[in-house]
Amino acid sequence: MPPEVSIILYIAFVVSLFFLSHVTPYLVLLVVMIFLLMTVPRSQLKAGMLPISLFLLFTFISNVINQHGRILFTAGPFMITDEGLNIAMVRTVRLFLMIAGVKLMMARMKTEDIIHAVGRLLSPLEKLGLPIRDFFETMGLTIKCFPVLKKMASETYRKKMQAETVHGFWNKTKLVSLFLLPMFIKSIQSPETFFRESDTREKES
Repeated sequence: MPPEVSIILYIAFVVSLFFLSHVTPYLVLLVVMIFLLMTVPRSQLKAGMLPISLFLLFTFISNVINQHGRILFTAGPFMITDEGLNIAMVRTVRLFLMIAGVKLMMARMKTEDIIHAVGRLLSPLEKLGLPIRDFFETMGLTIKCFPVLKKMASETYRKKMQAETVHGFWNKTKLVSLFLLPMFIKSIQSPETFFRESDTREKES
């Protein structure tokens, strides 16, 4: 399936989720999505699992407490109602389905292909004077240079730690920020320079 079609289908899927207000269709979609996620490699599923789980838990708790409706449980100032439970389940499952949809799309396409596809979909906006092509080409190069950037950052950090005596968490954090932030800014402004520097290092080694 072309990346543009996958992106359009995902957008349509997300929009359709907001027209559902009952738990039952969400539970059906949840079961279908879980079966689809079984086709994704486990390493890709584990990526970002902790922050996603915490975000989903926060979404559920923040929506289930102190809502109007028939009281199901009370503990001090906190109250759980049937309406609050329904709202929390709908919003949490909706968010999970949106994230899972991205996981499925990322498992079947490269990040660069998705970025270029979005650029092609938004290309008609160039008639309004917006630099769509330049923006997404720069973004694609930036994403592509992340492995090179990670390798260069780890090498620079190791050399600085060997050259300087740094103790304490905050001192190490300050040392990292001194070279990491300019490196990230440079990767966004001119990512092609990282590929040239990487080729030069490989030739020298």
